[in-house]
Amino acid sequence: MNIQDLPIEIIEQIGKVQRITFPRQGHTSIVAILDTPDKKYVIKKTERDLYNKWLSEEYKVLRSLYHTGLPVPQTYLYHVENESRWLLMDYIDGISLREFLSIEPDLKDKEKAIFNFGLSLKKIHECSCPIELLNNDSPWLDTMLNKAEYNLTHFAVDGSEERLKRLKKVRPKPIDNTLIHGDFTIDNVLVNKCNIVGVIDWSGAAYGDPRYDVALAIRPKYNAFDNDRDKEIFFNGYGKLRITDEEYSYFEDGLYSFF
Repeated sequence: MNIQDLPIEIIEQIGKVQRITFPRQGHTSIVAILDTPDKKYVIKKTERDLYNKWLSEEYKVLRSLYHTGLPVPQTYLYHVENESRWLLMDYIDGISLREFLSIEPDLKDKEKAIFNFGLSLKKIHECSCPIELLNNDSPWLDTMLNKAEYNLTHFAVDGSEERLKRLKKVRPKPIDNTLIHGDFTIDNVLVNKCNIVGVIDWSGAAYGDPRYDVALAIRPKYNAFDNDRDKEIFFNGYGKLRITDEEYSYFEDGLYSFF
């Protein structure tokens, strides 16, 4: 992607683009930072049916969450162009928690960031769920298992047919649903000076089981959650339920392997 590739509708919205840069990329979209004379924006582009659907869902969720006080980017334009979808939104001045932890900050800063990571998830789970996410007739876990089965038959996933059978047969004890992010990993939280300044990639948001978010949050990565101390600091910030090893395995090793 370069400046010449940007749809005219986006240029008309933000004016002249002076520079385009690319942060660390994921696997489902192209993300670019656009510098204009007035401010910075983020543009997110997808091209496959599944990823286009996710971007459309993210746009709807961000619009419904913007006035909740959660640190989400403001959206300005969702543009459809042939097989491509474009989402224009605010630039948030921060780096991913994964990137922050990978540079091995001193222990005090690391623990402050992890505490705030847990606190930010607490705020999400305590936030009133937008009505747009409450209209699912099926229980959240049933919906996720149906999606897992579809993904297993249509896409390359880590999960297997045998694993899916186990997930359907042996389910965790139900708890009260909350607003959930749906992919609350250290890649999708932005930090600046140890503070959480943004939570991004909301396509999986739902009225669902908060243990799913917790399980994904504490997945071990380099210099992150590879010891019990990190998890303790996280739960001190989160201040709510602590998941069991069995619940962690169900959601992180099990359900998440189909997404």
